[in-house]
Order: sequence, then structure tokens, then C-alpha cells
Amino acid sequence: MFQRIIHLIHKTTAAITHGNLSQRIPLTGNGNEGDEVTTAINTMLDSISQQMDNVRQTSNAIAHDLRAPIARARSQLEDGALHAHTEAELRTAIEHAIEQLDHVTSICDALLRIAQIEAGSRHSAFSQFDLIPALRDILELYSAVAEDCGMTIKTIFPEKLPFYGDRAMFQQAIANVLDNAIKFSPPKGVIACSAQLILPSPHSENDGIVEIAITDHGVGMTPQDMAHATQRFFRAEQTHHISGSGLGLSVVQAIVQRHGGQLHLANNNPGLIVRIEVPLPRTKISKTMEINR
Repeated sequence: MFQRIIHLIHKTTAAITHGNLSQRIPLTGNGNEGDEVTTAINTMLDSISQQMDNVRQTSNAIAHDLRAPIARARSQLEDGALHAHTEAELRTAIEHAIEQLDHVTSICDALLRIAQIEAGSRHSAFSQFDLIPALRDILELYSAVAEDCGMTIKTIFPEKLPFYGDRAMFQQAIANVLDNAIKFSPPKGVIACSAQLILPSPHSENDGIVEIAITDHGVGMTPQDMAHATQRFFRAEQTHHISGSGLGLSVVQAIVQRHGGQLHLANNNPGLIVRIEVPLPRTKISKTMEINR
């Protein structure tokens, strides 16, 4: 039996080495230890195959999203070099090309940021702090942006809210959500931002759940769009006319997952509800109680 399993593993790995990533080790059907090992190996191969598919899809998306602005920048510079008759015309062509290259840079920065977050390179920056001042700092900035667009941001916050995580990283997640809410909302729209601590049940493994909800009345998403919204470079059909890279919610998702939380999207009829839920680690309970006093 042992020799047969070794033979099947060798046959399968040889097929995968030659490019057949769909090859799997067949089960004997006896439900013995050999099948348990085979199932574990097949599960690992399924995971690797899925990751390879994700890499291919992301690579294709990167190539597609970078090609357009680079091509536009080249065209604008070439047009300026060939047809500009004055310094002002040449400067305009250069400025337009710089705008396109800035867009390329923003895409690269976002991709690098996602990679850093997923790699956990900044986990050492986690600490206990009151989330309310951190939220108000971000909202002070985006309230001014919303006001310039004729919109209003309303808040519903407790006096204090304990949190454990990376302050700057989590602020970026909230900033990305607010940026989307403003970008996809109509003039004179109202955006609501709330935060609360959901107390734990008696047998909970955490010290409660911090819930942040940001609600708008913009274009919203279909259920199908919501299912793909956190995929890199995904953009809903009704938002293609609005500038963006499709990486904003991907960054949010990476940050929320790094904090052990969950990101939920729901229809606001019209608009979108973005809900972030992050658990407070049980080991931080004493500090949490101090903040709540």
C-alpha cells in the first residue's frame, strides 16, 4: 500500500512539473491513513492552483490597467514633440502626460501597499488606542473634501472606543471607504459614518467587536458587483466613467483581514453600506476596561 501511494504521488508530481496543474492523486476509497494523506496533498495542490490562477488574473489586470495610461502619456508627449508650436502648448502636453504617469504610480503604490499588508510586515506597529480621535482626524480631512463637492458627512460616535491595531493602517482603510463614498455620491448627498462597540457574549473568544459603518446614497452596487468588489482592479459597470484604479476596496480588505476582521457590503437603496467589523483580542481586556472608564 505504501509503495502504491508513493508511486501515485510521483506520477502526479511529474504531471504537475510538466504543466498539468489539474492532476490530482486518486483516492483508494478505503478511508484509511493513505487516503487522509492523499486528501491533504490534493487540498494543498488545489490551494496552489487557485493561487496561480489569482496571480495570472492579477498579472493580466495589471498589464491592462498600466498599458492605457502609459500609452496615453506616450501619445501626448509625441504629439507635443511633433505639433506643439509654442512653449505653452508643449507644457500642456507634458502636464497631461505627467497626470497619466501619476496614475501609473498610484496603481503601483497601491499594489505594493497590499503586498506589504498581506505579508504582515507592519504587524509590529499594533497597539492599544482610542479609535475615536483617529476617526475624527480622517473625517476632518474628508469633510472638507465632501464640502467642496456639495456633500455632508454626518457622524454617530461614542465618546471613546477601544481598539487594538495599526492606527495609520486602519485610518487608510477608513479614508479609502470615505473617498469612494464621496466619489460615487451625487451632489448634495449625505454620507453617514458610525462606530460602536458590540459587547461580547459570555463565552466569546474576544473582548467585543468594533463596528464601523459608512453609508452613502450614491450609485451603489449590484449583488454581483459586491461579490467581486474586493478583487484587485474590479470596477462596477456603472462606475467606469469615474476615474479610479479599482484597488481601493482591495486595500481595505487587506487591512481589515490583517486586523482579524471582516468587510461587509450591503445595498442602501440607493447607495452602499460598507461595514467593517474588527474583534478586540481577549488579552487586551484590562486595557479595554480602562478606556471604557
